[in-house]
Amino acid sequence: MRSVTARRLLAVLVIAAAAAAAIALNLILLGKASAQNDPVGKLVPAKNLPAAPQGTVRPTTGPVHDEGSDD
Repeated sequence: MRSVTARRLLAVLVIAAAAAAAIALNLILLGKASAQNDPVGKLVPAKNLPAAPQGTVRPTTGPVHDEGSDD
């Protein structure tokens, strides 16, 4: 009976230590990532975009009616 309880306690401690390590590592990484001054959310498209393939028809007015084809 005692060894089963000891194994369960050891398993709980190992899981708790792994969870604490994962949380600490995430907090460290988030702290380092947020310390930089990257313009996140202010990205601009590439300057030299390739032309659309031949035969591409783009709408001239109004919303695109594709019936959810890209969902």
